[in-house]
Amino acid sequence: MPKSVRLIVTVDWDKCTGCGRCVKACLTGALQLVDGKSRLVDERRCDGFGSCISVCPNNAIRLEMREAEDFDWSVVNEITFENLMKKLEMASAPST
Repeated sequence: MPKSVRLIVTVDWDKCTGCGRCVKACLTGALQLVDGKSRLVDERRCDGFGSCISVCPNNAIRLEMREAEDFDWSVVNEITFENLMKKLEMASAPST
């Protein structure tokens, strides 16, 4: 896959508590919980917008400019308005 320098999320595993709010907020499915912590599982799916950052209660996620695989724009076709609204509602709901 082609690579370019672009914004992409990175997760600080020392700060991540595995609450999953970032996974819920990630519109493209780039983040998943792995071994109880958030992880970028597919950099091609990371849009670099950082919707996950705003919902992280522990400041465990940040954007960094680095070489990464190009964003897979076909992912955008998977995002429906209904799914967008569900993700926004889930991400903004109080954690239990």
